[in-house]
Amino acid sequence: MVVPENKSFKISGRAISNTIVSAKVLDRVFITNTNDDGLWTIKISALPEKTVADIELKNLDETLTLKDIKTGKVILLTGQSNIEFKFRDDAEYQEQIDHLNLQNVYFYNVPQLEYQDNEITLPKGLTTSKWEIADKDTLWEMSDIGYWIAKELSKLDPDEVVGIIDCYKGGTSISSWVPEEVLQSSQELIDRYVEPFKEATTGKTQIDYDREFADYNASVEKHNTDLAKFQKENPEVSLSDAKDKVGHTPWPPPMTPTSYLRPNGLFHTMIEQVSNYSFNKVVWYQGENDADNPDVYAIMLRGLVSSWRKLFADQSLPFYIVQLPGYYDEPQDAWAIIRQHQLEITQTLNDVHLVSIADTGEKHNIHPTHKRIAGTRIGKILSDKSYNSTPYVYRKQIVGNQLILFVASVSALVQRGKAEMEVRKAGKWSTQEVSAVGNVIVISNAQDIEKIRYAYANYPKCTLFNEFGAPLAPFEMEIE
Repeated sequence: MVVPENKSFKISGRAISNTIVSAKVLDRVFITNTNDDGLWTIKISALPEKTVADIELKNLDETLTLKDIKTGKVILLTGQSNIEFKFRDDAEYQEQIDHLNLQNVYFYNVPQLEYQDNEITLPKGLTTSKWEIADKDTLWEMSDIGYWIAKELSKLDPDEVVGIIDCYKGGTSISSWVPEEVLQSSQELIDRYVEPFKEATTGKTQIDYDREFADYNASVEKHNTDLAKFQKENPEVSLSDAKDKVGHTPWPPPMTPTSYLRPNGLFHTMIEQVSNYSFNKVVWYQGENDADNPDVYAIMLRGLVSSWRKLFADQSLPFYIVQLPGYYDEPQDAWAIIRQHQLEITQTLNDVHLVSIADTGEKHNIHPTHKRIAGTRIGKILSDKSYNSTPYVYRKQIVGNQLILFVASVSALVQRGKAEMEVRKAGKWSTQEVSAVGNVIVISNAQDIEKIRYAYANYPKCTLFNEFGAPLAPFEMEIE
């Protein structure tokens, strides 16, 4: 078990109701009382980095000792399928396993509880999890992004203990990860998420749900048959291009009252599972499944950060928002709009940082199998040994007929090919070459510019980077 270094943390459990529970750590004793249901939580003062200690828990005549508790950098990884994507499916998996050199790395996979009430728990047979040492025998079930993060952190500081807590679920909208108070905060969110769920689950019988799922499964089967036929007839065509021709797997499945895709569902079944834990940092990698509602993503993301900080009782908890990679097959500019919202929240909320991976991704494959660049970049930023974000434009200034853009998290911008931006004048868009000097970007003939865009597309072309190879975040900006 890994607890956050230099930060207080909590231990919770269940014992005999209305009794005293104590925790002894390094000759210090912390005490609390259980409630009427026997639940208890003890807050333990911060332990320094590189500490290894036992925690002795006592309740009446019973003693339980948690052995070899380590302090380290504890990171919560959360979001949907691309952060859930397992290391075993990475294109470099076997090569990495054959030459593994990873020390002091541990991980915990939060059980993917989908639904629970007094009568049922879904999925059935869900097993409990435990902390694992990241080694050849266990890494196959670790997050791929998590592996590359841990590898980079271990390389930068081999003696530091890293604890990765994986809490994710593929195919999910951000609406599944926030509490009711967020979705009820505006009529627009109620109309987009709450009301459609009610309409989809009201007045239906199990027979109705069975019929809907039968139709859905038939459409998936037809898609798979069509895809297999196309690939057989066109063996030279890649899977990505084949999907571009045939279409992608139908998603989402029909909504039910117990679906893990329901609004607020995973906030209660997964995030609340770790509400008594403490973290040094949170990585949020999500947005793919919100391409149909990109315009409200900013409200949702702000609500997520604020509500999670409230749940964890940690208003300064650092969040690292992963700006989406490139992927073509979405409604026009949907991912570009989401990237813009991901950028904007890092400029308006304290201790929220951007990690752009917009220069990665595959045009027609939403789940790239190469995640080294993305994970390594996130790890470098989490290490606190470099910039705390990837580059972004933080200020603009008009000087004569030039528009000057000032860029953070860079010493000297590096161009890869021709650096261009879109500019709008008199309501019309055109492409214009720009120049980079040090940490500024210069746009000439800037008179009458109304708005500018950089790499503003679902599948963008990034041409400006910092000295570590991290891309300038795609953006759209009004020019007054």
